[in-house]
Amino acid sequence: MENKIIKGDAIEVLKKIPDASVDHCITDPPYNISGYDHKKEIGWLKSNKHWVTDKKFNKIDEEWDTYSNGSYEKFTKEWLPEIFRIVKPNGNIIIFGSYHNIYKLGYILQSFDRKIINSIVWYKRNAFPNITNRMLCESTEHIIWAVNNTQKHAKNWIFNYKELKKINGGKQMRNVWDIPMTPTSERKLGKHPSQKPIELIQRLVLASTNENELIIDPFVGSGTLPVVAKINGRRFIGIDNNDEFVNLSNKRLSLISKNDRLSKFTKNDTSFWQNEVKTTELPLTND
Repeated sequence: MENKIIKGDAIEVLKKIPDASVDHCITDPPYNISGYDHKKEIGWLKSNKHWVTDKKFNKIDEEWDTYSNGSYEKFTKEWLPEIFRIVKPNGNIIIFGSYHNIYKLGYILQSFDRKIINSIVWYKRNAFPNITNRMLCESTEHIIWAVNNTQKHAKNWIFNYKELKKINGGKQMRNVWDIPMTPTSERKLGKHPSQKPIELIQRLVLASTNENELIIDPFVGSGTLPVVAKINGRRFIGIDNNDEFVNLSNKRLSLISKNDRLSKFTKNDTSFWQNEVKTTELPLTND
């Protein structure tokens, strides 16, 4: 499974991975912020008439991101224990969320007695405006950094302090990260509604993993984690149940060599993803 994007249901694929065979997990699961179902009242926009009648909001509206309140908690309690099982003791587990789901994720992590070492705030200075005039413009996302062990027994987790200090200009890294949203240049091969910028994932990978370690992302989406892992000499496993996103991840990976520099793919050289590439779909890796 190493260094592959696997097409399949995350939970079912995770069940096939041996115990304690993965070093770390960095993932961006569904947030449950999508859509509106007037009868079933699922998702987070269930009382907003503007969304129902005008579809004015710039929000993710995807079936894979739509759960009832109870089913989202059930889903989370199914995939997280599989991560606990396959990640080695004291490996890092890093999970993205928004205010819609981050508190539930934190509660569930603590209910399994996992040690949380940091809550990181990703500040998006170029976030989309809020047009409802009924709430503040949401310009942050949240990242929980946990250790795969109990509060009592967690120890010796990887925290690359010097690397973070180097990134931060010689100063101790704080937990509020001012990084712009994913630039257009990184979406040239295709789009994912919750694609994270390479710069953000790069910082997490360098902070929480070492070279040649194996990182899993069970909700790989556009493949940013595998891209960053490959650039930085880490191994990876990516999982997604969507053919379009699996192909997008493979396309992005196909353009990268292990010794490529990060600047080749980010704002320092925005021409890279704009180069013409073959759009022939690559074969899927099934579970």
